[in-house]
Amino acid sequence: MKAKKNLKLKMNRLTILQEIFDNFQQMSQWIISMPESYLKASNQAEQLIELLEVEDCGSVGGFDRENPLIKQTGFNLYDRFLTLLNKKKNSSKLEPICGFTPTILGKYFQTILALREKTLTKYRNDV
Repeated sequence: MKAKKNLKLKMNRLTILQEIFDNFQQMSQWIISMPESYLKASNQAEQLIELLEVEDCGSVGGFDRENPLIKQTGFNLYDRFLTLLNKKKNSSKLEPICGFTPTILGKYFQTILALREKTLTKYRNDV
């Protein structure tokens, strides 16, 4: 039997990005009411992000020298996703999910981070 020289999995990048985006939308939906579903969607998103990062630059974590990490939302995993979108200018090619676009979902994550900080500031001394 001949050994295969190239075992590289060929998948459509846009399909993978759409699946990652879907997972982030699910995270936004389940963050409070079903943390176990949030965790599952987060893990799936991270695995697919790592797949594309390795494809792009050979490592995970947003270290592509040609496409530096976008630090926009304060949520590192989502920023890594935005960086992958930026690589081939795919943001406008994704289908919106439940009214969310990549930009609106980024603003959502920024808002919940700001809400957390505001809550801590307001109630920190009430304990």
